Amino acid sequence: MPKTIRSRVLTDEYLAHELGRRQFIAAAGAALVAGCSSQEVSKGEGAEEETFLVGIGGGSSYQKAVENALSLTIGRDGLSFIQSGDVVYLKVNTNSGDPYPYSTNPKLIEMVAGWARDHGASKVIVGDRSFWGDPNTMGNFESNGIAAAATNAGAELVVFEDDAVEWLEISQDDAPDWVGGFRFPVPVVQANVIINLPCVKTHFISTFTMGMKNIIGLVNPVDRAREGNLKWHVTEGNKLYKQIAQLNRHITPTFTILDGYKAVVRGGPNIDGDPPGLTRYGRCVIASPDRIAADATGLALLKLHAVAGEAVHQTSVWENPQIAEAVAAGVGIGGSEEYHASAKEYSRMDELSAQLFG
Repeated sequence: MPKTIRSRVLTDEYLAHELGRRQFIAAAGAALVAGCSSQEVSKGEGAEEETFLVGIGGGSSYQKAVENALSLTIGRDGLSFIQSGDVVYLKVNTNSGDPYPYSTNPKLIEMVAGWARDHGASKVIVGDRSFWGDPNTMGNFESNGIAAAATNAGAELVVFEDDAVEWLEISQDDAPDWVGGFRFPVPVVQANVIINLPCVKTHFISTFTMGMKNIIGLVNPVDRAREGNLKWHVTEGNKLYKQIAQLNRHITPTFTILDGYKAVVRGGPNIDGDPPGLTRYGRCVIASPDRIAADATGLALLKLHAVAGEAVHQTSVWENPQIAEAVAAGVGIGGSEEYHASAKEYSRMDELSAQLFG
């Protein structure tokens, strides 16, 4: 039977971890390079001693793109903000067993887990739960290569099934668009560091799915399937987008590495969509401690590459309802006026900037 914990001690511990992650992110924002004006996207090489809210990395290889993105942010030097003894949780995307870019790149998991170990992490956890109607998350982990990557990296692989882990309850009073509230896995809320590893994908209902929507994979599948929640995605009245924002108000990733090196530009989030999935190379990786800034950048990238007719083209980046509801909920920056970014070895910054601020 699933165990839902309502312990005051655990709740206090959870809130302490949340406060620590939020304070860390606030400090990172305050440490932005002096003189960086609002709505700025730097096209220069990006001196590594400067720190930007968003790093946009390209390069001659996938690993180089990841490293270039991190080098412009607090994530430089292989996520050096990780401290000895930290428990590090990697939020992968395993909505299905489809391979990268429909699921998180196994190479990225191995890189990030390796860096965490290099900085003295006491444990690295890789965990997720596929679409609530799919009972075979472990099979999906095996099909998309995430299971092998976790094994290779010496990480603990966890499926967030209803009865597999303990759960911390968030009440409907604190998340009004979630009928009956929702539960998060205890191993996640207890982690010192949460690193979100989403992909850049279109979505046939929510227009796109990236870092903020990736948090849905943490929710207890029974809660997700409850009538009025995500058994069917309801966008009327922006309900789905409010649900995503409310999830993100209650869990704070320390850092997001949004993988746009290869992106799903039609029919997402899975290969067998209608129309079927199509991928293209975006050839950049996006890194940020701010989830709204990361997703806004990814959405701009997707607007450059998504095929005509995809819903991402129907609004500007900041008017997209998923972004707008997240801004209204206060889970990250307050809009384009607070956005700062720099790019390294990425050649399409003029076009990306036009999508962000045009």
